[in-house]
Amino acid sequence: MTTAIQSPVVRILVTYALGVMAAMTVSEAVTELGAIAREFHIVDHSKPGLIMSLPSLMVALGALLAGYIVDRVGDRIVLLIGAVIIIAGDMFVISASTFNWLLIGRMLTGVGYVLAAVSAVTLLIRITTGKQRTMAMALWSTFVPVSFLLPFLSAGLAEHFGSWRAAFIAHSALTLALLVIAAFSLPARTALEKAQFSRTRGLSAVLKSPPPWLLGISFGADAFLQTGMSATLTPYLSRVYSVPPVDVAHMNVFAMLLNAVGCLSVGALLNRGVKAWVIAAFGVVMTGIAGIAIFTLHPSFMFSIAASWLFMFASGLLVGMWALAPLVAPSRESIGATSGLITQLTLVGVFLGPPLFISGQLHGNSHTMPTLIIAGLVVCLAGIPIWIRDVNRLALPGVNAADSGAAKSHS
Repeated sequence: MTTAIQSPVVRILVTYALGVMAAMTVSEAVTELGAIAREFHIVDHSKPGLIMSLPSLMVALGALLAGYIVDRVGDRIVLLIGAVIIIAGDMFVISASTFNWLLIGRMLTGVGYVLAAVSAVTLLIRITTGKQRTMAMALWSTFVPVSFLLPFLSAGLAEHFGSWRAAFIAHSALTLALLVIAAFSLPARTALEKAQFSRTRGLSAVLKSPPPWLLGISFGADAFLQTGMSATLTPYLSRVYSVPPVDVAHMNVFAMLLNAVGCLSVGALLNRGVKAWVIAAFGVVMTGIAGIAIFTLHPSFMFSIAASWLFMFASGLLVGMWALAPLVAPSRESIGATSGLITQLTLVGVFLGPPLFISGQLHGNSHTMPTLIIAGLVVCLAGIPIWIRDVNRLALPGVNAADSGAAKSHS
């Protein structure tokens, strides 16, 4: 019997929320790095960055393998295991008495991150169909910006309780609550699905198939632009306009909201019949115009802030192309590996963006930053063969054909 906790909306939201908690393993440390550095007497400036980036490193190294595990073991099981590992990693961090112990905890949360993130998007594809799937995937594309927004909104929590550990306690408690809901609400694979996946050669098929690579490279390029801009915008605008960095950072909160709005807009527009290539073309053009304007035109502080808002919204339109991810999987049995490959390629862009943009700002000339933006957008165009597909007519081999039966088994 279907209960409220097992309704389609609850299933989608709890899966998405666990994805956000997974991504927050990175962002939960952002506002606490200063306090952590003081407690452990860290003077090497690279070490705080390592604290923040270790979970992302685990995703960049292990997302494809995680996708293979998801296909073989099951998305629900891996998602629950990933959430447990995230909580365990937070406990390591909370109890850390040395810096090395802290790093072990961060690596552990990274393992949980990669397992939860890849399994969550795979599960969303499995439990949704049609227009609901399109919106669910558009919602999924917001999980990273939302994960960074929440810590900024709750930045005073740790200070209020007198310890940076409060932020990690809050994260683990919320993850635990979602884990309990997920355990009772998310459906397991059917016997037929288990039999299909036990015979899968999905990893090999994904590696040999161009569409997942093209979509992943496009996402990686957009992530390169987003993270590069995020890493350099505050110090750049602060220096150009002599504005306190905190004021610029506050303005960037709205930029992250607009990024999420851009992601969600893709699902709504696709369901209304707007072609994916039209949305992507607008995103590419507006991202380029706004990004280049920031580094070449300086009429006023608010002009640059407005340009950054446009940049993040337009970039969100490109991230929202996650809605097309179900269309690039070679088969139903390879959805996890497909999601893993796309995620891993995206994280490559996340790692390359900040160092290259920071280096370009510090050591380049007036043409360096616009050149980086144009280069990133050119690589984004790798997604063109996917964008031109008809999202309303194209059937994913082995997925859409089984949707009706799968939907019945999940009710």
